[in-house]
Amino acid sequence: MNLKVIKQHKISVVMSVYKNDNVSFFEDAIDSLLEQSYLPSEIIVVVDGAVSIEIENLLRQYETNEIFKIIRLQQNKGLANALNIGICQASYEFVARMDSDDICFKNRFEKQIEFIVKENLDIVGSQIIEFGNDINDIVSIRKVPLEHNEMVNFMKLRSPFSHPTILFRKEVYSVLNGYDVQIFPEDYDFFVRAYLEGFKFGNVNDSLLWFRLGADRSKAIKRRWGLDYAKNEMKLYRKFLNLGFFSYSEFFKVVCFKIPLRVLPFSLYKLIYFKVLRNNN
Repeated sequence: MNLKVIKQHKISVVMSVYKNDNVSFFEDAIDSLLEQSYLPSEIIVVVDGAVSIEIENLLRQYETNEIFKIIRLQQNKGLANALNIGICQASYEFVARMDSDDICFKNRFEKQIEFIVKENLDIVGSQIIEFGNDINDIVSIRKVPLEHNEMVNFMKLRSPFSHPTILFRKEVYSVLNGYDVQIFPEDYDFFVRAYLEGFKFGNVNDSLLWFRLGADRSKAIKRRWGLDYAKNEMKLYRKFLNLGFFSYSEFFKVVCFKIPLRVLPFSLYKLIYFKVLRNNN
């Protein structure tokens, strides 16, 4: 499929920015969108509450470019809420996720739009490379399965997508009524409900996104660890059981495997995260 055919399909990118975001990282993320071999038709930035003067100045610059749609929220209500508001405003058939501190490979959208159209899929993602200080400081690689059935099996234990990489048909969002703002992780829940509605998945085999861990790798993964995270995970797994995605045996299997992991001593959790849950370079 050549670029001329691909360009018949337009993409809205939806991302959120909030007060704790780094202005330099945010600018790098936006630059990577503007340097795509297949440029998105629209970039929607949801400003989730008050932000720094530096980020606000950058947003004012972007507002002079018609490709941008800036939506300002008075209060910070979290990523799921911001994404719901942004996707509602998306003008085009396909919606792509992007985080405010990651960096897209230049051919990300070209590869993903070709894949989703050619394979007649509803949600596609890709592999990611996690980095520290800069993209030359590679920490690990997250490999996710490629084909729908394999991804569904994988989803019994873990999310089958790296959330910041996804590109999906806006119809998926409409059918699901968006992200559940009462559930965390909201993306895992979104994918399970999409599967139950009959939508089809796939992942591009290439890495198409640099995922920023930052200089402090412990801080980056601590949000996936601890008692509060374990409680949220239990709530999510109960929902999967009630939806019929988990059988009772699958529910007990994932609870026995995942919940103890979240409450291990952090040093042990960190070791398992990078040595087992990721493929190190």
